[in-house]
Amino acid sequence: MRANKGLALIVVLWVITLLTIMASSFALTIQRETTITGNLKEKATAAALAEAGINYAILMLFTRDSEQRWKTNSSLYEIEFAGKRIRILIADEAGKINVNQASKEQLQQLFESLAVEETLADSLSDAILDWRDRNDLHRLNGAEKQQYEDAGLNYSPRNDLFKSSEEVQMVMGMTREIYRQLEGLISVYTTNKKVNPAAATREVLLTLADVDEAMVDEYLLQRADSERNGEPVAQPEWYKGGGKSSAYMIIAEAMIDESITEKIMTVIKRGRAKNGLPFEILKWAENYPMPSLFLPVNNDRVIN
Repeated sequence: MRANKGLALIVVLWVITLLTIMASSFALTIQRETTITGNLKEKATAAALAEAGINYAILMLFTRDSEQRWKTNSSLYEIEFAGKRIRILIADEAGKINVNQASKEQLQQLFESLAVEETLADSLSDAILDWRDRNDLHRLNGAEKQQYEDAGLNYSPRNDLFKSSEEVQMVMGMTREIYRQLEGLISVYTTNKKVNPAAATREVLLTLADVDEAMVDEYLLQRADSERNGEPVAQPEWYKGGGKSSAYMIIAEAMIDESITEKIMTVIKRGRAKNGLPFEILKWAENYPMPSLFLPVNNDRVIN
């Protein structure tokens, strides 16, 4: 009888221990799920705020009050909405490198600024030129229909202008990693052969020949000061570029806290659209891959 009681006690203790472990595991699971749910909610809130920032930027871009109208010189604005900070960058697409107009030298400089190995930079530049030209004669290090077939690809170059920046991903030799760096620096929405430095982002300016970070940052501060004072933005002494366009990139980033931010990028074009609006949306991308607008290096550029 005593043996049975002892065995029963051991079983009870094991059951209690097992239940305790199960309860602790369940509590931990609930805590994790609550944390995940909270993070998802905060990210959704940040995304909604970023979209609100896009809409507000469009409103300020098209306001009839010229003094209140926001600038398109890669201008960085900050607003507060629902107690949260939103930073908004507006840039004329002329401030990007036009892959339909860029020369081989411009393309090589672009790739080299991204630390692409010299031989690969040369072949990518030739392949881009071969994609957009109207013949099947490949350049020295380029690729036309035959080279794509030999590589086992089931498509060939367009032999026409790029229709979107995403199409550059199809160029022979292009990798996902290189394109992710390239995406925010190129455009197909302008006709300029040269970048307009008054509208270019810091990242684009750093791709130009014979410039360094100190030169670029000094110019960006001068540009921001001119905007704050309502003065025309001059081009830098070290680079004379192209003019403006009617297409604009808008990036809005909302911050919930230092660890949770969301970015949305859109490209719009001025002009009457089919829906009656004074602009047309050409591109829309969420979780846009570019450095945060809240980085300390941008603080002195912010226009409140």
